[in-house]
Amino acid sequence: MVQSSLFAAYLAATRPIERGAVPKDVQPRPSGALIWAICASSDHRYAMDTLSRRLSDDGEAVTIVSTLASPADPDVPTTPNTRHATRAFLQHWQPQLILWVGGSLDPAVVFEISKSDAPAVMIEADGANIAKTPGRHVPGLLRQCLQTFAEILTIDDADTPKLLKAGANPDTLHAIGVLDDAVAPPPCDDTVRSSLTTRLSARPMWLAADIPLAEVATIAAAYRHAARRAHKTLLIVTPRHGDDTKAMEDAFRCDGLSIACRHHGEQPKEATQIYVVDTDEGLGLWCRLSSITYLGGSLSDGISPDPFVPALVGSAIVTGPHQEAHQTHFDRLMNAGAIKQVSTSDKLGGAIEDLLATDLAAQQALAAWDVTSQGADATNDLMSVIYTYLDQVNT
Repeated sequence: MVQSSLFAAYLAATRPIERGAVPKDVQPRPSGALIWAICASSDHRYAMDTLSRRLSDDGEAVTIVSTLASPADPDVPTTPNTRHATRAFLQHWQPQLILWVGGSLDPAVVFEISKSDAPAVMIEADGANIAKTPGRHVPGLLRQCLQTFAEILTIDDADTPKLLKAGANPDTLHAIGVLDDAVAPPPCDDTVRSSLTTRLSARPMWLAADIPLAEVATIAAAYRHAARRAHKTLLIVTPRHGDDTKAMEDAFRCDGLSIACRHHGEQPKEATQIYVVDTDEGLGLWCRLSSITYLGGSLSDGISPDPFVPALVGSAIVTGPHQEAHQTHFDRLMNAGAIKQVSTSDKLGGAIEDLLATDLAAQQALAAWDVTSQGADATNDLMSVIYTYLDQVNT
């Protein structure tokens, strides 16, 4: 990177609170090829997990170290945000290739990357996000940042004009599509599933997944609304926290609802309205049994399950407006018409009723499947790029 004097002054004057310092007890660098993936979101990190699996399936011994600016998981490293921390990170991990996955750029980090021996590739480059890069008004800064990257891979050609105007080298720009960031299909005990299907197949079912206590009254009201048309409807509820199960059961009973509790060994009977399950069987079983899944937390605190989980197994999705935990996945499904979103708690019952009474649930589930199955071609293209650069390192 050839620094302009204004760019140098900007970097010298920037003094953020440092994050991403390499901890003293950090694990040693593994042997073999290593890729550093700087991820803009948890969903981008999932895409890197998928990429890692694909490389492993190809027989490639490649380690991908994915970082996030503010990881919720303590085992995920924090992306450094200063030149000093970035330099230490590079010295420890010694990556052969660096992937910048989504989001805006951090000039301090990009500058240190430009001084390293590792080539850098930008993935899912988005003109709108790149335009938010700090210091972008400093003459030449954004151009120099963009020209650090050997390849700039976009979702489609729509971002090309913006990136060219910002200073990207046209020879580095290529559209490859959205990366495959689908989580693995959730596991399911087929024997248990078969037994429950035989017992419950005559009843319409929907699932309220990972429900916090704050949403119990909402779920109860939604059940009553939906059951007015489908009288034999069974609602399966999985509590977010196992410690909340007793309070949840008591709340449903106080509301006059008939419940069965799986952790007590109970099976739902014909008169059972709500089946509370907090066993270890996981959402894979209950999403497969239920034609509709409401994602708990999306009407309250935004801490909800990944919508790709029910999408992968054919359950139509209902959500509230709070989707912060997996915003990228929600956005992709919403854009495809694969999610039924309600704006307020009192509209949940009506949404469930509509899905139970029409073929809309099947249409949504098919659209969701299309979304989750996309990305294989883009990941194949990225793998080809990765092999090209790793081969150059090894020759």
